[in-house]
Amino acid sequence: MPKRLSELLALHWSGEISAAEKAELDELLLQHPGDWLKAGQMEQLSFRKVSAFDEEDADRLVDRVSSFIEEESRAQASARPVAERRRFMARKWLVSLLVVVGCAGGLLTYYYKQSPFAGYKIVTTDAGMKTRIRMADGSTILLNAGSTLRYPEKMDKAFREVYLTGEAYFDIKHAASRPFIIHAEKMDVRVLGTSFNIRSYKEEDFEETAVISGAVEVVVKEGQQVFRIAPNEKVLLRKASAEKDTKGNAVNTATTQGNIVIERQPLSPISSTDSSRVLETAWINNQLIFQNETLSAIVQRLERWYGVKIIIRDPQLAALRFSGRADNVPIEKLLNILQEIQPFKYSIQDDIITIN
Repeated sequence: MPKRLSELLALHWSGEISAAEKAELDELLLQHPGDWLKAGQMEQLSFRKVSAFDEEDADRLVDRVSSFIEEESRAQASARPVAERRRFMARKWLVSLLVVVGCAGGLLTYYYKQSPFAGYKIVTTDAGMKTRIRMADGSTILLNAGSTLRYPEKMDKAFREVYLTGEAYFDIKHAASRPFIIHAEKMDVRVLGTSFNIRSYKEEDFEETAVISGAVEVVVKEGQQVFRIAPNEKVLLRKASAEKDTKGNAVNTATTQGNIVIERQPLSPISSTDSSRVLETAWINNQLIFQNETLSAIVQRLERWYGVKIIIRDPQLAALRFSGRADNVPIEKLLNILQEIQPFKYSIQDDIITIN
């Protein structure tokens, strides 16, 4: 799927798409009907209260896609053998039918009634994709790749609450009477108005909240311990069995709560001459930086960053540690850089990379 189509679909699903972006999305849907269907648009739209298209828009889109298919059919039919032409026509009518079903407001409303998250919007980003969400209260959230955010359609309650899986950067508008609460897997983060980053991927063995400005309260769900985090600080939760945090930072304080080690740490500047740019938010600027991370941990990030599947055959290789930086480079070049740090071999077949 084209990257731009993914970005516009994310804006569309979150309800934040502009009129110009909507027109661009319509054109891309026309050009890539197969990608649209394979992207699971119906599943994403199932959490919206109303159809993404009104009846007239749906009719227009179906007509345009159908016309597109008919024109392609006429252009290519004369050159096709009879058997192949029949298969092509069958696919044509199947796509047309799916487009009609996908645009049907009644079906989307039915899915909405069955959803356990009625009244919420859900935004999910694929690998290699980020999206910005503008909240009704003026707050903005930048959602990193491989992440999901669930938030209420209307922020009319005493608490502004959202649910995060993955990673996101929050810039929250101040409202003293209406705290903003982010629910992650192992922690709840309560703020009044500030900017901060939360990382909570299920496949990683740690979870962290990094504060850029203002202050936040972090409530660790196991034990209900409360930590107040100031600017340029973070709180990191990791499994008690882990040797140390994934970035190798010095630990200021550590507390053990059940199976979780809780650490308060300073943020990690990218450069010694510029303390305002830190590792914890480097992804916002498309900077891929790793410090003393195992290859297995780096692979998890690369899969989200590049949208590929990476298999490490040798457990000893998986435990090797790397430090480095690669901004906006192809995956092959990045792997070659890692090879210079620690020798290994790799092969690429389709979207699967095997490291030996």
